[in-house]
Amino acid sequence: MIAVICGATGLVGSHLIHKLLDDSRIKEVVSVSRSSLRITSSKLKEVICSDFKDLSIKAHELKGDIYFCCLGTTIKTAGSQEKFRAVDYNAVLEFGKIAKSHDAKSFVVISAEGANARSKIFYSRVKGEVEEALKNLNLNHLVIMRPSLLMGERKEFRLGEKIAINVMNGVGKYLPDGIRKRAMTSVDVLASRMLEEAIQSTRPVSVIGAIQI
Repeated sequence: MIAVICGATGLVGSHLIHKLLDDSRIKEVVSVSRSSLRITSSKLKEVICSDFKDLSIKAHELKGDIYFCCLGTTIKTAGSQEKFRAVDYNAVLEFGKIAKSHDAKSFVVISAEGANARSKIFYSRVKGEVEEALKNLNLNHLVIMRPSLLMGERKEFRLGEKIAINVMNGVGKYLPDGIRKRAMTSVDVLASRMLEEAIQSTRPVSVIGAIQI
């Protein structure tokens, strides 16, 4: 089985790619990212795409069975709402179209808790809109993961997120399981769930909320 991953340099993607490389069910991992992962593995094939606007040009190099989209940014990092949308909507949808063109067995995408195409909150609205657009592609199997606050160490520093993580690390152990899962999501657990859903789940569309992860 060949796995194709987009966004392996990010928080979730960096965890997921190691799980893919270590899994005996996966014979090859194709990673498309802006820069090299600097990982040595005979199973890994890297495709460098310096600008995800050009992702479609790389489509012929991204043939696989299961696809994982770990793309995601923030308005602050992107620089504007337009640039944020270029990543979290345009690039995500384009990767979905590439998976569709290769008749992918499954396509797993990271969205967010609260995603809603009719939300007044820009971030949640874009996440909801791309979910709807992916559903309209009629992929063989679409898995939408909706984690809450991601618990893990990022390469980039996000002050607000760092404060929230520190708070949750302090109080999380005192919260009931249901509330804790709604409030925070382990990156390692999320990556493992994504892999298993891609291989085992058979429903046309699966939406997995934070409490289910």
